[in-house]
Amino acid sequence: MNMQSLKDIAEEAKKKAVKKWKEGVEFLSLKELMGMSIPPNQWKIDQIVPLEGITIISAPPASYKTWLILQMAIDIAQGKPFLGKFPSSLGKVLMIDEENHKRLIQKRLKALGAHEDSPIHVLSKENFVATEERMTKGILEYCDEHGIDTIFIDSLVRINRSDENDAGNMSTVFRALSGLCDAKKTVIITHHERKENGARSSAANRMRGSSDIQAAVDSHLAISRDRDDPSHLYVEHAKSREELEIPMFEIVVHTETDRTWFEHLGSYDMGKKKKDEAKEVIPTVLRERTEGVAKTKLVAEVRKLVDVGGKNVQKAIEELINEGLVRTEKGSGNTVVCFLAEPEAESSTELVN
Repeated sequence: MNMQSLKDIAEEAKKKAVKKWKEGVEFLSLKELMGMSIPPNQWKIDQIVPLEGITIISAPPASYKTWLILQMAIDIAQGKPFLGKFPSSLGKVLMIDEENHKRLIQKRLKALGAHEDSPIHVLSKENFVATEERMTKGILEYCDEHGIDTIFIDSLVRINRSDENDAGNMSTVFRALSGLCDAKKTVIITHHERKENGARSSAANRMRGSSDIQAAVDSHLAISRDRDDPSHLYVEHAKSREELEIPMFEIVVHTETDRTWFEHLGSYDMGKKKKDEAKEVIPTVLRERTEGVAKTKLVAEVRKLVDVGGKNVQKAIEELINEGLVRTEKGSGNTVVCFLAEPEAESSTELVN
């Protein structure tokens, strides 16, 4: 058999492969697409966890992300609103936990008030790997046998053997997870965030690993703890593929002996918090600099002391000026110099009284 014959055979094989692929997929004209009756987007947990989609929950260590997915599991299993705020769709749950031992899972579920008859199933420390087809098939068979429609996974780094910084590897992992969604399962998975040394970055950039992780998921919730009060958590809805992200909200964690619960405190303006932090520092800086500080230099000095953006520092200065706590004078050129305002002297009437 000569080389030309081999090339012809190879070319014919390619054509057959293309034809087979085309026969198995659906091409649509725009008219056909527009004429289709496609159901609206649905939620497993209203506004934050899409039905039959992938939701990722990212956070630094010790930020209650595992506690929160356990609370989600309990609320879904009971058909109760998550945090008493977000309605959930009743269903049976599987917890795949490659982070924690059964003892700790049991302890936390008890602390959260889970009833032993709740339809929650647990797979702990069994070396589940998402890209192992036999394992994902085994998960789906178990879910179908027990009527489970929601799968929690803790955590992403524990259920794959790939380099999380490699986009190709992560794409393979999320194709496997999407296969669970194709089988009508809702997937919620936890992931870690990078350590930050400087100013706070976006939730997408804080999440560890390839940017393909953020691109692959349908919803992303990022959790952070208050530095001064660790019982307060802030939840940022960093991505929602089909709907608008909801505003950041605050949660407080209540703990008593053998009992833990979460309270939803409503929307939270992180910018306002940052501005208030700056307002506390500015008078201290000016008190030590009686000669005054140029406004631009004051912004830079405050930013060295607290993790606050320049715009929020400027807003803080303006508020202090409006409140009469900071005064300004014109310096050389176009410079504006800031001083700590002196308290107004009490009037003679006030002294008499």
